Amino acid sequence: MEYVGQQNIKRLCNFYVSNIHLSVMLLPYLSKQIDEDVEITTIFEDLKKQDIEDLLNKLNVKNKNEILSMNWFNSNRDDYDNILSSIKEGIKDNKKTTIIIGGNKKYISENNKRIQDILNNQKINSDIKIIDCYNIYETEKEMREIIQKYDGIINTSGEIKVTEII
Repeated sequence: MEYVGQQNIKRLCNFYVSNIHLSVMLLPYLSKQIDEDVEITTIFEDLKKQDIEDLLNKLNVKNKNEILSMNWFNSNRDDYDNILSSIKEGIKDNKKTTIIIGGNKKYISENNKRIQDILNNQKINSDIKIIDCYNIYETEKEMREIIQKYDGIINTSGEIKVTEII
């Protein structure tokens, strides 16, 4: 994805085998982002806030309340105008912003196009991370090609530069 004139956008990817796996993988990362006062918006095809809440109730996770109060969106339930408004709000305040998108390839692509439109039409002074989370069963034969389109990959140990794994 090309973001016209934007140097401060970092694109990461992630691969997961189930919604529970994705949740467990993201929770430590989300907690760290909250500690760094990052504005976080999630856009998931299937994963729901309730899934995260159920998991948080079973685990000892720092920033539990803050994680639950994030902008959790599920496109099957939530209006895209609300999702885009949330993203614009974080960007407008010049806060570091992380946008996490999870779903099938088509879903990720469609949401990235919407976000690209927002970012191409605004001057952005803050750092933005876009994390695309792919179901490994859909993408396992193309993982290498997918990873090469990103600045890095995120897993349970955090962010890893693509150059370190390829």
